[in-house]
Amino acid sequence: MAQVAVMSSVISESAMSNKRALLWAASLLVAAFGTWIAYDAMPGVNWLLCTAGAAAGLLIFLRPARGNTSLVPYLEGTAVIIAGGAAITADPFLTAFICLSVILMLALAMLLSIDSRVERITPGFTIVAPAAAFGLALAESVTRGSEALGLIRSPRARAIVRGLAITAPVVLVFGLLLATADPIFADWRNAIRDLLTNWAFLPRTIFFIALLSIVLGAYGYAQRGTGYDIHGLIVSRTSGTRSRWLGSTERLILLAGVALLFWTFLAVQLSYFFGNLPGIQGSGMTFAEYARRGFAEITVVASCTVLLLVIVERYGNIDEWRRTLRALTLIVVLAVFFLLASAFHRVLLYEQAYGFTTARLYAQAYMIVVAASLIALSREVFTELDPSRLFRLTGMAAIATFIVLIYWNHESWIADRNIDLFTATGKLDVVYLTSDLSADAIPTIVSRLPSLPEPAKSQLQAALKARYKRLHEDRWFEWNLRRERARSASAGF
Repeated sequence: MAQVAVMSSVISESAMSNKRALLWAASLLVAAFGTWIAYDAMPGVNWLLCTAGAAAGLLIFLRPARGNTSLVPYLEGTAVIIAGGAAITADPFLTAFICLSVILMLALAMLLSIDSRVERITPGFTIVAPAAAFGLALAESVTRGSEALGLIRSPRARAIVRGLAITAPVVLVFGLLLATADPIFADWRNAIRDLLTNWAFLPRTIFFIALLSIVLGAYGYAQRGTGYDIHGLIVSRTSGTRSRWLGSTERLILLAGVALLFWTFLAVQLSYFFGNLPGIQGSGMTFAEYARRGFAEITVVASCTVLLLVIVERYGNIDEWRRTLRALTLIVVLAVFFLLASAFHRVLLYEQAYGFTTARLYAQAYMIVVAASLIALSREVFTELDPSRLFRLTGMAAIATFIVLIYWNHESWIADRNIDLFTATGKLDVVYLTSDLSADAIPTIVSRLPSLPEPAKSQLQAALKARYKRLHEDRWFEWNLRRERARSASAGF
């Protein structure tokens, strides 16, 4: 029996040692690969490869989590899809959001690796996820590093260290001697000498160590299968504030007042609300005033109304006015839909008069997300409101909209529409087309140059030459579809 226990202990220790070795090998591989293709490099296919590699490593060490299904693969898949946009779009604004979104998705995947129940994805949990994941990864990395230092003290490890210490100077001397006899060895020697003399290796080494710490900590956290419960901390701190403090009468008055205000506003402006007010003689309002005021005020009101309805549903009593309150809530939601439709229409009028821009398009995308949140809220009204579920549904709509913007070349579409508008109005914003739009729009602009009359054609061509005449060549891991197309389109300048 004692022999069996000893054998079992040896096997268990061997399995644990193999897991540690696999953890360090995978972390070193991912960190080295990421440093090679991501450090001091333009965003491109390297972001996709780094994200896919990091996600695959986390899946390797993922232990069976609580819950019926694991959300980790879905979060990592979303991160990979978003990261793929870095190899598609050349828009710096979208690239920044791609980076932030990937960080958020991977942070959520790491934290949920110990418990992947969908109910854990709440607004508070999502907000603190990046900072919490970073802190937990560093703490886990320190723990794993301490374990590794403990292993080095074993007799076998000390023998390996002594062997490396003896071998390194011998190989170095022999290598230097052989470098005088072979040009390739000489080039390697010179490259190493230059690297050491100009200290260029130092920031790259720091980047590698930082990346290794994060990757090692994340993988170790998933492998351990237990960790600090960030979600539990957030719930425990907010659980005491969930009493229903808004009475049904007060709630009824509030919703009735908001509904009356919105529908009165709609009724007063019924004659022109969905029409062309700036086109009405004597209105005294320009397209710019109509669209800007319409979007700013109406969109803010719509967004605040969604938050107001969530608060009223979550903290309001529903005892004696249940049906009336539900009807009033739906009436307010319907009014907000009309307000959003009006704001969307105002921006369309502004675009038709003054051209398309990314800011106006993003405003319309935001309104679509708000409309999706209203649809989700309408569903919640018929049941007991779950703010976390509403947050998740709205988040899914926002992610889907963002992915569409990444992979759809909207800047090319904007350039094409503005050039079409030039034929009708005779006005072309050359500065915006060549300075505010990214390289995504270059192929479309170049293809439309022959159709433009002078002097617009010459002005646009000169502005393109001034900005895009020398697009630097990308390394293979910096490859980006639209930068490559822009480079080909601008080759004739």
